[in-house]
Amino acid sequence: MRQNWQLWKGVLSDDECDNIIEICQNECIMQDGTVFSSNDYQPDKSIRDSKIGWTNNTYIKSLIEYYSKEANRNAFNVDANYVPPVQYGEYYKENFYSWHHDINWESQAAYDRKISVVIQLSNPDEYEGGDFQFKHIQTPQNFRTRGSVLAFLSYNTHQVTTVTQGTRRSLVAWVEGPRWR
Repeated sequence: MRQNWQLWKGVLSDDECDNIIEICQNECIMQDGTVFSSNDYQPDKSIRDSKIGWTNNTYIKSLIEYYSKEANRNAFNVDANYVPPVQYGEYYKENFYSWHHDINWESQAAYDRKISVVIQLSNPDEYEGGDFQFKHIQTPQNFRTRGSVLAFLSYNTHQVTTVTQGTRRSLVAWVEGPRWR
């Protein structure tokens, strides 16, 4: 059976996670999280309520490139090689992102998101709720472990459940390639 995701549990150290958070908090301009709306990206708090910012930091992008290439070589074998700016996210109490996939099927662009990469930056004891889940495939165990990296095909439907206490921090990136066909 073909694998739908690859998980590297706790591969980034506490120092690396703290460094990434510091980089993002210094470089990112935080705004409300957005969702696909036709060809635009618009805030819609009925679907997503979180804060996000964007970074082109070379260290962060190199992590995304490394793990996406490993996942692609190990399991996916899709034509994907471009990493656009990486999204840093913060989920506070009552924040969530309901069921969605990471591909905008209505886009007229010549490329699609193909591999999604999520890096868990928070300690699991720093927040409650905020669980990453897949809808139609098995959700990996132990993804809450700080420093874990999860890569999956971007068409898989997933969500982040409501944070009930504390703050959940993560990186999310998409590796793009020619349109799905």
